[in-house]
Amino acid sequence: MYIGVFVLLFGGVITLMANDESPDRKLIGKWEEVMWKYEKLDSSEEGPFDSFHINDQLKQEISLELVIHKAETWEIRPDGALLLHKKDGSSEELHWRLKGRGHVLKLFGHGDSLEHYQIQKLTEDTMEIHFNSDLQARGIIKMIFKKSKNQTHASKIQQ
Repeated sequence: MYIGVFVLLFGGVITLMANDESPDRKLIGKWEEVMWKYEKLDSSEEGPFDSFHINDQLKQEISLELVIHKAETWEIRPDGALLLHKKDGSSEELHWRLKGRGHVLKLFGHGDSLEHYQIQKLTEDTMEIHFNSDLQARGIIKMIFKKSKNQTHASKIQQ
């Protein structure tokens, strides 16, 4: 009986793992920036200013040292390339890699800079990544992206 239960559990785990899509495959595609949101870490109690949406001016100040601050669309390719499409129509190429258990997005290729983002949520059509900021008070910046509708279908065809 114990062997039967073990085989059943083992088979269930293997089935779940085989049907789950890897994080790097979910990342492939064109992601449009929807929102930046700031949350304080050093807050003793929840107040009206502990969490707020970030306007363009504050976004520029926060991300002065970051490559991503002028990009509206991230195009993540399976070969490890990341194209950052900017508002003015220009684009910049970086490289990406997943680290850890697939929850850390590492961007590199812009001079000596190396950027790490925590992937908090990754579904077929939504990506939420976080990075730490020491602006004004220690906090987390949440960046939320939606996958381009026309890109979702195209990326599925490629795979």
